[in-house]
Amino acid sequence: MGNYQRFQTLSAGAQNRFDPDSPVWVSRYQLSLDLESEKRLLQARLVNVSDKRIRQVFLRIKCMDSRSQQLAMLEMVPLPALLALPGRIFGDDKIVEITPAGTTFLEVYAQRVVFTDGTSWNESAAGQYIAFAAPVPVKTGDEAYQRLRDKAAEGGVRNSYYFHTQKGLWICTCGTPNGSGSLRCAHCGADRLWLEKNMDPEGPQPAQEPQPEPAPVHTQEPAPMVMPIMPVIQPSVPAAPAAPNPYPGLEGRMSPRPAYTPDPEEVQKQRHPGRVTVILLSILVVLLIGGWCVYRFLMPELRYQKAAREQSAGNYEKAQEIYEGLDGYKDSPERIISVKLAKIRAVMSEGDYLQAMELLEEVKDRPEYDSYMADCLYSLGVLAFNDKDVDSAWSYVQRLEAQYPDYAKLPQLRQYCRFSFGNRIAAEAAEKEDPEERIYAYESAIREFEQAEDYADSADRITECRYRIAVEKMNLDRLTEAVDAFAELEDYKQSVEYRNSCMYRYAWQHLEDVDELSITYLEALSRDGYPGAQALLDRYTGRAFVFRVSVGADPNAPAAVTVTDLGEVYISYQVESSDQEGAVPVLAVYQLPDGRQGRGMLNNDRSASGTVAWSALFPTDCTVSGEVSLAFYDSQRGEMESLSAVSFQYEYTPPEPEPTEPSEEPPVILPEG
Repeated sequence: MGNYQRFQTLSAGAQNRFDPDSPVWVSRYQLSLDLESEKRLLQARLVNVSDKRIRQVFLRIKCMDSRSQQLAMLEMVPLPALLALPGRIFGDDKIVEITPAGTTFLEVYAQRVVFTDGTSWNESAAGQYIAFAAPVPVKTGDEAYQRLRDKAAEGGVRNSYYFHTQKGLWICTCGTPNGSGSLRCAHCGADRLWLEKNMDPEGPQPAQEPQPEPAPVHTQEPAPMVMPIMPVIQPSVPAAPAAPNPYPGLEGRMSPRPAYTPDPEEVQKQRHPGRVTVILLSILVVLLIGGWCVYRFLMPELRYQKAAREQSAGNYEKAQEIYEGLDGYKDSPERIISVKLAKIRAVMSEGDYLQAMELLEEVKDRPEYDSYMADCLYSLGVLAFNDKDVDSAWSYVQRLEAQYPDYAKLPQLRQYCRFSFGNRIAAEAAEKEDPEERIYAYESAIREFEQAEDYADSADRITECRYRIAVEKMNLDRLTEAVDAFAELEDYKQSVEYRNSCMYRYAWQHLEDVDELSITYLEALSRDGYPGAQALLDRYTGRAFVFRVSVGADPNAPAAVTVTDLGEVYISYQVESSDQEGAVPVLAVYQLPDGRQGRGMLNNDRSASGTVAWSALFPTDCTVSGEVSLAFYDSQRGEMESLSAVSFQYEYTPPEPEPTEPSEEPPVILPEG
């Protein structure tokens, strides 16, 4: 959806509203103006949220001006030809022209979706559009922060947002909405099932490891009470007389300074100088023990945390190196496996599947091995197919069939390859010089298209190959096979015309054989009015009929005549037949202009030819001009078979009245009174 110098972006934005029942979610759109042609062009980014492949999408587009006032509502706007796989983003490489002038903003929704299996989805008139919830960021103060952080580091995914689902969508921990039919995030490739199991804060919390019970606290017993020993009163000794006070009058203010008395402990230290050395050695031992504890317990933990940070940052090799150097500290062995798997996923997301397959050899005993290896083989097959290297793509199909026959996407890749093989073989068939080789090649192409299982237009290509086979058989004079082949194609291209031609040619080629198949072909052609079929059928059955109407007894007179007197009409006939009983009796049926109808036997004596006057069989007193029609039938058949029909014009001229003679006698005059 990039801009170029000739294009000006009018508006662009994300759409967070969607129909939960729709198999397609329109996530973004961009409306651009082509400065050269002044056309408004729409690009829409869609997501296939169903579990089916989509072949065609029709959009409903609401066009608005710069004030967000609706200008028009475009219905059933088709996207150009596409193929969208389940869970994939598509459509943003397709251009749709928006016709209403002044359109600045749009709302785009899917109105009709057609799947490759022939089914379709149509937007309901009462469809309810809802807004999907915005991704909720994970904050450091959240209760589940540390647990999600550890799990994200273990799985090699982001934990910027909480994982959650809603009807029709699920939100990845990277913040990208995905369709409910997608098993991996369309942006970062994270596995949905793994996220749902490990990164959902509402999911089950990991069980706490059992902690050892604290040692019982022994309270110190109270020391036994010792009664004080009463002092022994000694007899008093008279004290020496006090020295005279040199400062008289100051007795209450100043006391004499007592003599210095040494501390017993100091005296003891002086007596035992080695005690200081012991104390210093004890301190050194404590420091050594503390250093050892730091090295033994604190440093591994710090390195463990650093490895987790390196793993979260995507530095998998550094993280693996640190974990391997921890020598089994905590769950380092499991962390090493998780780093290897994360590195494999990262390499796969970059499209380097061959390297991913090499790395997978290091985790062959892991349950994820088969799934990742199958994904790599499939992806390599798709890449080869996209590069039009169908043979290499087929080699990956064969490896999948041998190692992972139940892989879900295997049928899809197999369809791609079979369809391409069919196209290639059909193209090569047209270039072969030998017709038999062309037929064999077209039959091989049909088998490939049938293996494609209705992928794309496989059915139409099968029909085209069958049509070409039928034409080749017709050109090789394998007429009966061609007739059957064209009959299966019904009205495809010129199948009906070629089928009739093959049937007629076959009948001509077998005139002397008089086989039943030729008669069957000719009877069908005669019913359809195929030129010459009836005459050829008569030759097959040994019966031919010729009838003429003439004035006078001349059999060569024209077949259509105009007469004034029916008595002048003659019917000439010639009957050729190979029936055992000779010529067939012919029944002639007439219809006169005045509406009278009748019939009569034209040749009661079964004569093969002759001329019969009209007056010998039919009435001649017709007083109305018009057309007289005659129909001839084979009266020997149980159901009379129509043989022929002729017609002619009859003009009736009434006779003129005869004049009356005047009377010679005078008129009688009566007397008056």
